Amino acid sequence: MKKLHEKLNLTFKISIALFGVSLTIAHFIDPAAWPKIYSYLVTIVLPFIPDFLKFFGIYSSTRLQIAFSLFLGLAMVAGIDFDLYRTLYIFGNPCFDKVAHLSSGFMAAFVAKEILDQNYDGREVKVSGSKTARVKHYDTRFAWLFIVSFVALTAAGWESYEFLYDKITGGSMQTLLASGVDDTMWDILGALSMGIIAAFPLSKK
Repeated sequence: MKKLHEKLNLTFKISIALFGVSLTIAHFIDPAAWPKIYSYLVTIVLPFIPDFLKFFGIYSSTRLQIAFSLFLGLAMVAGIDFDLYRTLYIFGNPCFDKVAHLSSGFMAAFVAKEILDQNYDGREVKVSGSKTARVKHYDTRFAWLFIVSFVALTAAGWESYEFLYDKITGGSMQTLLASGVDDTMWDILGALSMGIIAAFPLSKK
């Protein structure tokens, strides 16, 4: 199973990077049809961020890297590179942004689980006679609360970034003129709801 996960991880990384390379080439062939050159270049690099972080002693599990790659494929490649944020409509309403925010809840939950596992030393328990072993077994309720809180913090932090970006650059990432605070609040609630769902299986050790 471990080797299968490693193969999937590498396959996803290379596939996303190849999308970035292909779109970069398409830009130079027809820049009007494929104008997002900086996004395409970033798409080549982003899948390998976990490998880059290893040089700074920051490690992530294969499971988390796979989740990260799947999120990149959805939010970066499909959403930004192929412009589904603006072009995908259901019943006359743009919906891909909500799909990405729902997925971000799952992604943040996996990150929280990773942080919990890496920073919890566990408890010493007797295994045989006088022998002891350190076992990672934390309280499920605490783990659930930690994961949900981390998802809520991540969602609020992202919306804060969008707000500051709009104020500084005059952009409209939050679409406040069109939707008021509805877009922001639904984004937070969507991510939080998915984080709550994901926290139930992830909080069990």
